[in-house]
Amino acid sequence: MKLIANLQPIDQKAIREAGIPAEMLMEKAGTQVAQAVQQHGQKHQRGVIICGPGNNGGDGFVCARKLYEAGYQSLTVIFTGQQYRAEALANLEKLMLSLPIPLVDAHKQADLALRQIQGADFIVDALFGSGLSRPITGLEAQLIEAMNLQRQEITASTPRPWVLAVDLPSGIQGDTGRILGCAVQADATVTLAAAKPGLYLQPGKNHAGALSIADIGIPARLIEEDESPIGLITPALAKSWLPPRLPESHKYHYGNLLVIAGSQAMPGAAILCSEAAMSAGAGLVTLAAPSSVFEQMPLMPEIMRLPLPVQKHIGPAAVAKLQQALTEKKFNTILLGPGLGRDPETVQTILTLLKLFKAFNIPVVVDADGLYALSEHPLRLTSQFILTPHVGEAARVLGTDSATVSADLLAHAAQLREKTGAQIVLKSSATVVASHTDASEPRLWISPAGNPGMATAGSGDVLSGIIAALAAQLDAAPEHIIPPAWSAAPLGVYLHGLAGDASAAELTPYAMRASSITQHLPQAFRQVLAP
Repeated sequence: MKLIANLQPIDQKAIREAGIPAEMLMEKAGTQVAQAVQQHGQKHQRGVIICGPGNNGGDGFVCARKLYEAGYQSLTVIFTGQQYRAEALANLEKLMLSLPIPLVDAHKQADLALRQIQGADFIVDALFGSGLSRPITGLEAQLIEAMNLQRQEITASTPRPWVLAVDLPSGIQGDTGRILGCAVQADATVTLAAAKPGLYLQPGKNHAGALSIADIGIPARLIEEDESPIGLITPALAKSWLPPRLPESHKYHYGNLLVIAGSQAMPGAAILCSEAAMSAGAGLVTLAAPSSVFEQMPLMPEIMRLPLPVQKHIGPAAVAKLQQALTEKKFNTILLGPGLGRDPETVQTILTLLKLFKAFNIPVVVDADGLYALSEHPLRLTSQFILTPHVGEAARVLGTDSATVSADLLAHAAQLREKTGAQIVLKSSATVVASHTDASEPRLWISPAGNPGMATAGSGDVLSGIIAALAAQLDAAPEHIIPPAWSAAPLGVYLHGLAGDASAAELTPYAMRASSITQHLPQAFRQVLAP
C-alpha cells in the first residue's frame, strides 16, 4: 500500500484534472470523520470539535454540521483561524448562519475554549493535518496540552474523553512521525485518501491510536500515479512475495544457505540465526563457525556443520576453507556477521570475505559484526547485499549519531542504500527497508508489525536468519514463478514482526525471548497465507 506524506498536490490534481470541486472533497472528508464519531456511539454526550486555521479546520466544520444533522445536540466548535479562506470559510459561515452550535474563537476566548475541552466526553482534533511543517507553539500548544491533560485525569465521575484525530494527530509530522513541538495523543485517527508514513513510524504511530483510511472521492488513479517511493507492507503484499512451495520439489528448490557466524565468546548468535533460517523455510542450512561454537552449544539437528580451522574467532585461516565450500556446495545465499566478534584479525577477515563474495552472484546478508567491519572500513557493495543495521550501527556507517538517524528513519535508510550500494534493513521501533526495485514499485518499505517485547538480545540475529532463508528460497526458485528478488528483505521484516506479535500475545512482551520469535514463525506464515 502506497503511503503519501502530503496529500495537497493530489488534492490539486483531483480539482484540476479530474474536475472534482474542492468543496466536494472537503464535504466528503468531514462526512467521513463524522461517521467515525457516530460509529463510536457518543450521540448524547458532550463533543468538542477543535478546528485549525487551514483545510483541516474546514474538515472539522463539516464534521460538526454532519454530527448536528445526525442528532448530536451537545456540540461546541473551537476555531483558531483568523482569516479562513475558500471552502474552509464557506463551511464556517454555514455553521454561523444556519446552525445553533456554539462557536468559540480561541484567540478571543482562550479560557472558555480550555474549559470546553475540560468538560468534553469526546474531542475531534482538526487542528493540523499533513501539511504541518513547523513546531506548534502558543495557543495551539495550549489546546493540545489541554486535550492530553484531560485524557490523563481519569476518575470515576470524569472518565477519559475519546479523541479522534483528522488526517494526523496534530503535531505529528506526516513524513517522519516526529513530534513538532507537541502532539495530540489520539484514540483513533481518520486519515484522508491515503495513509501517511508518520502514522506508522514512532512516535507518530503511538499517538495515532486505531487507524482508518477515509475515501474522500479522490480517484484511485491519482493515488497510484503519485511518485511517493514509500510503501506499507500489507498481508496481501507479503503473500505475493512469499516463495511458492511446489508439489514436485526437493530441498534444493528452497535454497542452500551458508551461515558464517559465532565465536567462542558469542556462540548463541550463530545458533539463533541458523535455527531461524531453518524455521523460515530454507532447504538446507550450513553453519560455518569456529569449532568452539559447536563444542559449547547444542544445534538443531537439521543444520549442517562446517567447523572452521580456528578455535576462538574467524581469522585468515578460515578464508580458504570458506572459498572452497562456496565453490563446491553451490550455495544460494550467505549470511555473515552475527557473533563473529570485533578482534582486528576478525575485522580484516570479514572485509576479505565481503570482497570475495562480490564475485559470487548470490544474495549476501550482512549483520552485526559484519556491519561493524564496514563502519570501520567502508566498502562499496552491490544490490545483492542486504545490510541489517540497528540505529546505532547505521549511525556509525553514516558518521552521525543515533538520535539523528532515529529522527528520520526513511531518509537515513535511503542514504545508507546510496552510500553502500546495498539494500538496507534499518531496525528500530518501526523497521524500514530501502530496497532496489523496478521503477513501478516503492523503494522504501515500512513494516506495521512488531512490538516492544522484540527489543531483546538476539532478536536481530533471528531477523537476519529469516531474511537469509527467504533470499535463498528466492534465489533457488524456478524463474517462471519467482517473486521479485528484492522482496526477501521486506518480507523477512514483516514475518519477523508478525512472529514477534504472536510471541508477545502468548508470553507478554516482558517474558518473550529472541528464540520465542523463531518458535512463533508458524503463526506468522499462517497469517500471511490466510485467504
